[in-house]
Amino acid sequence: MLMTERTGNRTRPLRNKAAIRIPISLHFYSSLILVILLVVLTINFYIQSIVQNYIANECESRLENAVTSCQTFAQAFRSQIDDTSGMSSEDIRTYLLNSIVSAANLSNQANISLYTLDDKEAEDFTLLWPTSDYSVSYVNTTNKVIENVIKEKGYENLNTTQTTVLDNNLIYYRTIGVEYSPNENVVSDVPNYYLLIYVNSNTYYSFMAEITMALIQATLLSLIIAGFMSIGMTYPLLFSTRKLSKFAGRIAKGDFTPIKGHIVSKELSELGDVMNQMAYKLDESDIEQKTFFQNASHELRTPLMSIQGYAEGIKCGVFEDKESKENAVDVIIAETQRLSNLVENLLSISKMDMSKSGNYEVKKQNIDVEKLCETVIDRVRGNFIHEDKAIINDIRVQSVYIFANESDILRCFENIFSNCLRYCKTSVTLSCVTDEESRNVIFSISDDGAGISEEVSEHLFERFTKGSDGKHGIGLALAKAIVEEHNGTIKGYNRPEGGARFDITLPTVTCKQQITKINNDRN
Repeated sequence: MLMTERTGNRTRPLRNKAAIRIPISLHFYSSLILVILLVVLTINFYIQSIVQNYIANECESRLENAVTSCQTFAQAFRSQIDDTSGMSSEDIRTYLLNSIVSAANLSNQANISLYTLDDKEAEDFTLLWPTSDYSVSYVNTTNKVIENVIKEKGYENLNTTQTTVLDNNLIYYRTIGVEYSPNENVVSDVPNYYLLIYVNSNTYYSFMAEITMALIQATLLSLIIAGFMSIGMTYPLLFSTRKLSKFAGRIAKGDFTPIKGHIVSKELSELGDVMNQMAYKLDESDIEQKTFFQNASHELRTPLMSIQGYAEGIKCGVFEDKESKENAVDVIIAETQRLSNLVENLLSISKMDMSKSGNYEVKKQNIDVEKLCETVIDRVRGNFIHEDKAIINDIRVQSVYIFANESDILRCFENIFSNCLRYCKTSVTLSCVTDEESRNVIFSISDDGAGISEEVSEHLFERFTKGSDGKHGIGLALAKAIVEEHNGTIKGYNRPEGGARFDITLPTVTCKQQITKINNDRN
């Protein structure tokens, strides 16, 4: 959050020391981390899905192959039951076990076991194969698997692939019923023996865990590499931003020396060019402001010195006769009036500058152009009578309004009239027409004097530009500032028939605004 401090009418930004500032490289690194993690999580999700489906299909395939191998045993066992009629139960059991061993040797796809269910309710069973002579660990694992199968009633769904969990390992298994009745030598409806074929998927999941671990290691390695990449890739950007930051600091201190050197980023390079242009404009503005104050001080000092000199002369009795004293008083009054006009112009042009920068809002209203022209003529008529000059009117507008500040517009016209009166021979002409295409109103003020000299024409509207008979050099600059404040244009040039002419173009308001103004005037 940007902290500010109110100083008078201005708000000064303050540096928030408590704010957390994250370097650009860390921003870039966090983006890389986010992308890497997103990619790794997506890859891991697809790997888990693919591997789990593969494990299920592979275990199903191994069970299918093992069952196919054992089918030979089951069929052979059933077909040879009649041939075992003369065999004892122990011999039949030995034959059955030998057949199981043979089937186990034939199939290495799955683990094979044979058990008989003694009591379903008590969950008692007798493991016939494998025996402890074959493998003790194999026997222990098989016993645990059979216990789970009996608890989950897995023996009821014969020839169907099912799963159970043993020591956090997923076991795929199938149960095949073997029907045999040793006493009656006939096959019963209920299986006497159960052939359990199962596959432990632990090996596959261990492989998947190794893949996941390898993926994690690759992720950590990628994060380390991304850290070095972020530092390497953002260093030029960081260098450029610090360079621009120092440049901005120099501008804040009044040093407008352009930034030099190469900036790698296109956007920051463009920003550097814009800041150089800004520094150039600020430098020009600073020089103009200093020149303005110097010239203004000089212009203010001249009438003040004149007033002070004549006032001291009157006080010290330098002017003895009455006529001399009256002349001195007239000079003081004239210089006072000149000083007052100069101060008002300086305040007005300062107000226009503040409005242009957004620190001041000029209040405006709808103004009747015809009445405005009449007011201007009434204000300057006295000066023309005093100088024995004429004013020619050519006002051809009616019910036309502009949105403007009346006081500023009047001062603009007065300054132009004053300039034309100073250089005219006999008369000054004011014309006012409306441009039908652009819907703008055009004020033209012209004189019959010698015109604008070439050395002055190029800097006519610049501050403190004075002609041969100029006074302050602020009047036309102020006129231009006022016209531009009202979204208009002003230009000065010499007429072909002789004399100077000033054209002021101002936008008119819409018909709706005009009707509103007329109704307000009537009420």
